[in-house]
Amino acid sequence: MNGKEELIRRTMQIIKEIFQKNMRAISYCKSNMEWRFNHMSGYGLYCTRIRKALQGCVEEGRQIRHRGYHVQMITEQIHLVNGVFSIASEEDREGSLETPFEIVVCMSDGMAECVHIYGMGRERLLLQVRSFREEIWFLESTDTLKRLEGCLPGAFMRIHRCYIVNVGQIHKISGNEVEMTNGDILLIPVRNGAKVQKEILSKAGEMFLSP
Repeated sequence: MNGKEELIRRTMQIIKEIFQKNMRAISYCKSNMEWRFNHMSGYGLYCTRIRKALQGCVEEGRQIRHRGYHVQMITEQIHLVNGVFSIASEEDREGSLETPFEIVVCMSDGMAECVHIYGMGRERLLLQVRSFREEIWFLESTDTLKRLEGCLPGAFMRIHRCYIVNVGQIHKISGNEVEMTNGDILLIPVRNGAKVQKEILSKAGEMFLSP
């Protein structure tokens, strides 16, 4: 089992333990970790409030079905695991009555620092990763983007309402255009252009000057 497969296995184990009725500490989580379920939040290994809310969304006797997971490396120590799982009865083989959820887990040294779970109705999160070294993040919900921003290391910065970039992967800034090292061109809102450019240069300076 490689490193990414192990992180996915741990994410699946976290999901399994969330829906267990006994409220034991959840495996592979840091003691001060953050939990979010839609607009609810909590902290710690037990987080009874969030777990009870999730368990209240499903009926007794249902099983967890995993729909696919993807691991993105942020740094050598930090990874994001995101995917979709659902809760369904054994009889519902076609998945027509499933309760779907999307999950994003920020792992640091293989341990969860934050777990965000979203019901895939109006609260649905769309997370797509593209480009060299996965430096750009596109999300459907700006509210969710704001929450995930707090999980990423200091090299990442929000330059637009729709994406966060790795400042270390910026090649150059020209006017309101940001060119990434892979050739992607991202636009900074004109009204905030000067402010965003200043913040980018400030963060880049901190990164290069830090020991």
